[in-house]
Amino acid sequence: MAQGYPSACTGTAQDLMRVVTTAYERSLDADGTVLPAKSEAQRALLEPFSRAAGMILAAVMERLPADWSVAFHDMLFLHLSAGRAYPFDAGSAVIADARALAARLERESGKAPALLAAISHPPVMGDLAHLNFELVRHALLALRATRGRPCRPRLVVAVDPFALDTISVLEEGLYAGFMGSFHLGIDRLALGRGHPGPRMSPQTRWDRMPLRLMRTLAEGGEVGIVLSGGVPSTGRVLYAAREWARRALAASALRSEPSRALACLRGDVSYSRFEQAASSLISLPKQPWRLLDAWLMTAAAGLLPGETADSAARAVLACLKVPDASRAALLAELSVDMARETPARRRLFRLLVGRVVRRRPLVLLPVVHRTSPLGVEERAAWGVTWEGTGRARVTRGSASSVMTYEELAESFTQENFA
Repeated sequence: MAQGYPSACTGTAQDLMRVVTTAYERSLDADGTVLPAKSEAQRALLEPFSRAAGMILAAVMERLPADWSVAFHDMLFLHLSAGRAYPFDAGSAVIADARALAARLERESGKAPALLAAISHPPVMGDLAHLNFELVRHALLALRATRGRPCRPRLVVAVDPFALDTISVLEEGLYAGFMGSFHLGIDRLALGRGHPGPRMSPQTRWDRMPLRLMRTLAEGGEVGIVLSGGVPSTGRVLYAAREWARRALAASALRSEPSRALACLRGDVSYSRFEQAASSLISLPKQPWRLLDAWLMTAAAGLLPGETADSAARAVLACLKVPDASRAALLAELSVDMARETPARRRLFRLLVGRVVRRRPLVLLPVVHRTSPLGVEERAAWGVTWEGTGRARVTRGSASSVMTYEELAESFTQENFA
């Protein structure tokens, strides 16, 4: 393999990340890409000091005036994009409409709305890589302009070795320390690494970060998040496949009988091939439903010769005894999500509606990249207010309609991130 990521067997959902990292390692081997070497000694002795420096910088930034923080990030991301910048227009009609929508929702509810900039994710290498820095720069500026008063927008960003593999160990520590403290950093490989760095930033653990995100928004904060949850291939494997597995399970006649379901799985030829092939790639989970996730993820990642997400999904539906009437719709859903740049992220929208919107309004701001012509654009804001369990009133311009969280997820993603 071209690169190994610290990823011990933990017996938790973190083990499924090995599917993603293994697929990526194989792509690096195929491309001949060589990443910076990072030894265990460097991670133990050097990374903690640079992480501490990042944490100190974050503490300083918390104490500076809010608009100084925005200006600092503006300069930082301009520098990181190496001069390939695209102007941000705070006076554009899209931003003016977003600000007016936020003000109207605040008047109507008596609470300042939470602001969430949903960001696209171009490639991390090559000619389009600079767009990643420009997208987050635009997102922070758009959040500040929409709020219309000083604020400290936060970013949801990965701070684990998998996300930061192209930079040196000192840069990795500095980034992880700052982004994990000032922003909403998420360490997808936090458990079982045995390095001092992750223990310095316990709030970034993947099992804790979602609560930080929902709490920040529920308190009326401003956040930018890459909606796919990572590069498109990672999003499809880590989110689309797993969320589909849960929908298939909900339609299964065996959903309350995991032991019987596991026996059915192990009687399937396709599943047997998965167990044989995957046991050398990842630590196989013991829980039946997590094994189901691993099977679909491994097929979607291209790690099973002759197997695809569609073929594995058909076998899953048969093993789970999903009624024939439900299968076509489920397979069509998976096909759409596997073809998208960004999966619908229905679970994320369920949490947004249930944990945030029931407490205060939410304004969604799409910030996306273009490839022709090359650039970054802010699109029309969506206002979301509470309409009862699992339902929200969605305002777009002068029109509004009531949607379930699933309809909101699919409509918002399809319109802005297809």
